[in-house]
Amino acid sequence: MRADVVTLTERLVSVDTAPGLSTNPLVQLLADEARTLGALVSVQDGQHDGVPQQNLIVRFGGEGPAGLVLAGHIDTVPWSKGQRATATPERAGATLYGRGTCDMKGAVAAQLEAAAAQAQNLSRPLVLCWTYAEEVGCHGAVAVVNQAGLLGDLVDARCIVGEPTGLVPITGHKGYGAVRFELTGRPAHSSNPWAGADASMALGCLLRNLHDLREALLAEGDPEGPHDPPCSTLNTGIVAAGSARNIVPATAQVTVEYRPLPGADLDELRGRMHACMQRACAAVPGVEGLAHWDELRTPFDQSHGDRLVSWLCEATGHGPDVVPFYTEAELYRGGLAVPTVVCGPGSIEQAHRVDESVAFEQLAAGQQLYEDAIAAFCC
Repeated sequence: MRADVVTLTERLVSVDTAPGLSTNPLVQLLADEARTLGALVSVQDGQHDGVPQQNLIVRFGGEGPAGLVLAGHIDTVPWSKGQRATATPERAGATLYGRGTCDMKGAVAAQLEAAAAQAQNLSRPLVLCWTYAEEVGCHGAVAVVNQAGLLGDLVDARCIVGEPTGLVPITGHKGYGAVRFELTGRPAHSSNPWAGADASMALGCLLRNLHDLREALLAEGDPEGPHDPPCSTLNTGIVAAGSARNIVPATAQVTVEYRPLPGADLDELRGRMHACMQRACAAVPGVEGLAHWDELRTPFDQSHGDRLVSWLCEATGHGPDVVPFYTEAELYRGGLAVPTVVCGPGSIEQAHRVDESVAFEQLAAGQQLYEDAIAAFCC
């Protein structure tokens, strides 16, 4: 007899996979579990920030065209001593506390337990795909897409990503990108500020310009649209300038996170942000600017006409919705050409908290939903 989904979640939480740590020990645990169930296991080696990492691909039912992919990530956000959500899980009544219980080792446990329950009933293969470094940029999922052959034949497959949605089917979310604007002026002794070119002055102009753009994007948004807020957003998250209090600042920078709506003109949005920097530099003679753009994770927008959407809506009793946070879903929908929906146990309101938790009943309901999905698409 297998242990229940709560116990398996505890085991997964007990292997710490916060940023800076390797996922390899957790992959080994999950691979051993899958092999005992007769699955084919593939490990994809990688790294992030110099730390060895691994993705795990588990395949039940042989080598034919798969019917379903159950996907998720096995890394977590950081934690510290004194929090309730740590790598030591804690039960309190019918709630499990710990880092990753909700986001999203609980869903991974539910997916594996569902696979165990249905492994002998498959007429089409089932694939489980668990990735590293999602919380810091979906790097593991990108590696999977870049080596898609590891997943086998996905012709006519469907994919469910198990992020915490309260088991509501999610068919859309905004994209995710970042840019670092670097301003360079000319230093001078602070006794004569006019002798230099003050990069902090240009930074002030740039921040004002970016905040004005943020308000313009809100005014352009459709309040009747499904997203909240109903527009592309940007945030001036990291700001720095200068090197000493008695030197005119020769350098300044701001890192901006931006989240474009599905369907947004991405080139136009980036162009408007770049124009903010150009106007700031023009306002302070002697200051020049450079923009360093990170790779954009594109918005997710799954058509409601696919069978997976209608099936999940009927199975859960919830209509399709959107979320404000980013997931790996578009990498699979767009990168693998596999219709994809985000649907998993637990609430995003509990994710990333110092007391992150998940209810036992949510884990059980998640396992049952995944069992039913396997039966619908693989049996």
